[in-house]
This record gives sequence, structure tokens and C-alpha cells, in this order.
Amino acid sequence: MINPFRFTYALRRVCKTLKRSVRHRTLCPTSFERDYSSALYVSGKVASKSFAYLSPYIDVDERFANLEQLQEEIALRGMDVDVVQLKKAWDFYRKMIADKCALEDNNSELGSRMKTLLENTELTAEQKQKEEVKLRTQLTVIRQDMKTMKEAIWDLDEDVVVKILKLPNELDPRTPIDKPVVLKSVGSALELSEKSRKSHIDIGTSLGLLEYKNPMHCYLTNDAALFELAVLAHAGRILGEDEKTVRMIGADFSRSFVVEGSGLNHEDPTAAFIIENHNEVERGSPNRMHLVGGASLTSFLGLHTKQLINPNDFPLKYFATGRQYTPLPQDLHACGLFTVCQASVAHTFAMVKNAKDEDYKTQFDNLLETVCRLYDDLHCHYRVVMRPASELQPWESLRVSFEMWSPFASQYIEIGHISASGNYFSKRLLIAYQTPNGRDFPAVISGTVLSVPRLLACLLEQNPDKFVIPSKVAELVPSDDRIAM
Repeated sequence: MINPFRFTYALRRVCKTLKRSVRHRTLCPTSFERDYSSALYVSGKVASKSFAYLSPYIDVDERFANLEQLQEEIALRGMDVDVVQLKKAWDFYRKMIADKCALEDNNSELGSRMKTLLENTELTAEQKQKEEVKLRTQLTVIRQDMKTMKEAIWDLDEDVVVKILKLPNELDPRTPIDKPVVLKSVGSALELSEKSRKSHIDIGTSLGLLEYKNPMHCYLTNDAALFELAVLAHAGRILGEDEKTVRMIGADFSRSFVVEGSGLNHEDPTAAFIIENHNEVERGSPNRMHLVGGASLTSFLGLHTKQLINPNDFPLKYFATGRQYTPLPQDLHACGLFTVCQASVAHTFAMVKNAKDEDYKTQFDNLLETVCRLYDDLHCHYRVVMRPASELQPWESLRVSFEMWSPFASQYIEIGHISASGNYFSKRLLIAYQTPNGRDFPAVISGTVLSVPRLLACLLEQNPDKFVIPSKVAELVPSDDRIAM
């Protein structure tokens, strides 16, 4: 029999030391208090209070196997993470799990021996009593150790596993190291005189096209409102040319665990809008309701969360045109239509079997080509830019932006983008498919390929005197007796 494991004072001290190191050295602190650690991963400590809809698939051994590469990628992203200390904490956490399993095996073995002893008729009463006292003493020691170990593991759940979930995605080999790479440029930037440069807010207001108060209160009127409908219809026409691409209407609301699964901080009101007075969720619950919009990444991920997909159905390709709700970050100044919190957008979402297959790159390139055709039809100057590692979101391994020139701001503005994320989302949200040897996780390609407010702002600034709707879009402007959607 395995000797009973004793959770000693020395091991307690090691555990506390590691917890302190992980808390203070692995990730930058947040600027707000947390009553709970994660909605995506619910630790045993709060399991009685919070329902765990799923438990994410955590597979970091391969990444920790090459610490130098992981450290380099995190440095390129500009993140402050002590991966060496985090790996030590992860190894210790796994050892504690293994020790807990050994204690459980010992407990089961001693329980079986106790049952056999009580059924034994060959021993005298005195012999039975002596052996029973011995076994019960061992059981008491082991069960106390199991309880102590379980509580220590719960503490490490919040200090190690949650930090593991915050590690960024692996970088795609195509991602530039230090500066953006212009892949394509169509036309040339319009140069206006200093006198002709005006803010799109001033232009839109003078032309009677918009009413802007702040990022939360903005209204398109007259031709701008018709343009919004028409350009989304045009985007739907281009994106829907592929017969295998399905048009979807996503949910406007999402739960916290899906928001966190998509890489956002579900507790940060500047990352996703939080519904404060939703009657189905208590105020202190870690699984709140959020307003994200039906044409958003979070909405699409919610469709497939905890789902087993038929492998014959890949690749899956969707798109949606509709609303997207994004809070204004605290460190960002309001810049008119460039930073409105409610935007009409076109969003695409695709899944392929494996990020290492050629089909993954092919689908990304095909989508890139399709979106370029969408922008070509606008007959305006735009460029396609591959973002460097420092400009990627944690869930992105590769990002390509579609930019237009803002004469007033004298800089390029991102109107849309496409991102490759590998199996980052599918492992976190248990989106899987069956294989001959078990299950695997598909790779995701997604992006808001067109933001109507940003596009409108650039078009207004490039022609301050008159708003001209591009001819391909004008074909779909709603008439008096028909509305194109």
C-alpha cells in the first residue's frame, strides 16, 4: 500500500509562497476590485454558489515546453508576464492534483480493507478491534490531508488556472514582429488644404446627415441613414456570394462566461456592456448578462459553445449584418463616429478543422480577397495592413486591417479587420469535433470586416461639400416602396 501522504507545514509554506509569486509577478494588476476570479473557470471554492456551465480545456504543456518562444511572443505583444514563475506554479499545481489522486486511492484502499476486516470471521474480537483502530486512524489522517489539499488546490485554482487562461494566443508565423506591413494599397490618399479640412461631425451636421451628442447618443439622418442600410445590403451581397456561407442573425446578449471565453474581461465595463438590473441574475453573480450585438464575435461563439460538430460539416462559414455594441475605453478620447458605442457592422465567422492544415490559410486568404472586393466597389482609396504583434488582441494570432484615410485626423483609420485565432476559442468554450482517436478543436477565423460609422466618417471628410454615395452602394438605397436589407 502507498504510504499515507501528509500535507506538511513545509508544503503549506511552499503553496503560499507560490500563490504570492503568481499574484504579483505573472500579470499586471487590474484597476478594479474582483469579488470572484472567473466566470469561465469556476473553482471549487465558489462551486456551491456559481453554476459551472463548462470547464475549459487547458493545454499549456506544449507552450511551456518552449519557454523561450513563449517569453519572446509575450514580449513582442508588450505584455508583462513572468512565464518562468507561472510554469513553476503550474507544475506545482499539477503535482498537488497528482498527490490528491494518490490520497484518494489510499482512502479507497483503506476503505476496502476496513470492509474486509469487518466481514472477517477468522479474527478474534480483540484482533479486529486493534486492526480497526489502526485503520480508522489512518483514514482520519488521510481524509484530513484530503480536505487540506482540496482547499489548497481551490486557492491555486484562482491564482494559477485563471492566470493560465489569460495567456495570449500563439503568434502566427506571418505576423510582423515590430511594425505594420502594407499588403495592398488602392488609389491614393486625398490631400485637402488646411482650410478644407473639417471634422466629419461638423460636415455631417452642416449637411443634415447626423446628430451627434456623445459616443452613446448618435443618430444618422436623411441620406446617411439610407447609406447605412444600403452599404450593409451591399456587404451582405458580396459576403453571401459563396453558397456555403450562411447569413445569421445572432443574439444581442451574451453571458459572462462566453464574454470571457472570447478573450474579454467580463468584469470590465469598458470591455463589454454589463446589464445591471437583469432580473434573472443576482448582482454578485459571476455570470452576468452583457449587451454585445448580434453582429459580434461573442454572439457567434455563443452559437457553438459546448457543442460537438460533425467533422463533415467543415468548413463552417457565417456572416451577419447588424448591431455591435462596444464601450468606449477609459484611456481613449471620443473621436466622433470613430468611437461610437453602437455601430452597424458586417461581421464574418468561419471554422476549419485544424489550424495546421492548408485549408486554414486558404480560407483566410479567400475571405481577405472577398472583403477586398467589397472595398473595391466603394471606389475609394483604402489599404490592407497586417498588424504587428504589439497591436494584436490576446486572442489573435494574426490580424489584417482595412484602412481608409481621414484628412482631418491626418491618419489612417481601421474600417474593418479579419483575425485568425487558431483553436484559442474552441478550447476555452469546448467547441469540438469527433476524430478517430477522440476529439479535437477547430480553428476560428473572424472579424468585423466593415464598420458603417467609421466608413461614413472617412467618406464625409474626403468630400466636405457634398455626400456622394458610391454607385455600387447607391443601387441598393431603399426606395419609397422597398427597403433593401
